[in-house]
Amino acid sequence: MNKNNPIDLDNLNVDELRAITENAQQLIAKKQHQRLYDAYMQFEKIAEDSNSTIEEILKAGEKLEKKRSIKYRNTDNHQETWTGRGRKPTWLVDALAAGRDLEDFAV
Repeated sequence: MNKNNPIDLDNLNVDELRAITENAQQLIAKKQHQRLYDAYMQFEKIAEDSNSTIEEILKAGEKLEKKRSIKYRNTDNHQETWTGRGRKPTWLVDALAAGRDLEDFAV
């Protein structure tokens, strides 16, 4: 079978369709495994090139993600932050009601 000549599934019996399905599922699993293996090997090379371990990179990524997700910070109390998602925190609602601009709190 090639891409220009697809199989006419209507002419196949149930057993033939099941065989195609099983083969397709096995091929999908194989390709997914290969894709993950290739990604892992690239990741391992990046770790080696940066003289780090995969664990160190993952740990650093977690810290960066936390910092990146913060969009707004209370200028009066730096412990109070907001990602810009969900309900606005009370400190921000109060500041906006007092005439401050949202951009005043942007990180």
